[in-house]
Amino acid sequence: MDSQHLDTGDAPLHPVYRVAYGPDPFVPRDWAAAGDDGTFGNRFDDPGGMTDLSERRSIVPTASRFRMIYCASTATGAYGETIARFRPSLRLLAMAQQIDDDEPIDASLFAGVIPADWRHRRRLGMTTLDPQLRFVDLTAADSMTHLRKTLAQVATQVGLDDIDLSVITSRHRRLTQEIARYIYEYNDGRGACAGIRYLSRLNPEWECWAIFDTRMRHTRGPSRLIFPGDPDLLAAAVALGLKPPVSF
Repeated sequence: MDSQHLDTGDAPLHPVYRVAYGPDPFVPRDWAAAGDDGTFGNRFDDPGGMTDLSERRSIVPTASRFRMIYCASTATGAYGETIARFRPSLRLLAMAQQIDDDEPIDASLFAGVIPADWRHRRRLGMTTLDPQLRFVDLTAADSMTHLRKTLAQVATQVGLDDIDLSVITSRHRRLTQEIARYIYEYNDGRGACAGIRYLSRLNPEWECWAIFDTRMRHTRGPSRLIFPGDPDLLAAAVALGLKPPVSF
């Protein structure tokens, strides 16, 4: 593909999963829950409520903005993306390594815990996306080259000296959110894109999908309560070094 274009592909043929507040995990969050900057603090949220650093647009009215539906290709990935917050901080881990004791310290003492309240308030949803939906692949070199040229001004204004995969998977939300807005407005003559394909910063084996709520066409599957013995939840906990979920 011409490097002047974003690399796009079709929606996955397999189901995707989402962990969110019930009863329907695929309903986008209410705008009332957005922060002062108009976003929900996530990687590809719409920054349209803020001034555009590249001066491509003015502030976007709420009616013309999007909310992201974040999904993963596996239930384990969907769990992992949402429970990573419970990992112990690096400061705590560093302090544990400094403890001088005759007896080895049980590493599990410093593992994070998934609280029961987290499970009680959420459900795991499964759905199948319309196969005709198109997604921008942020792992593709063509996409990175295109964005590097197009959003150079934004990157420099937020203090970055390059746009690459390390930035896409970092916490530079101002840039990644502007990337999402650019993709939302992007049209290569084949119609608008439904969202973004990317890999989790926590585990590159976890394939993720960020879907614009206004363009999401899908066939809902069943959603279910989240139990402490869920094998996908346990697998995500192990991958992230967390303790098994508490029962109560």
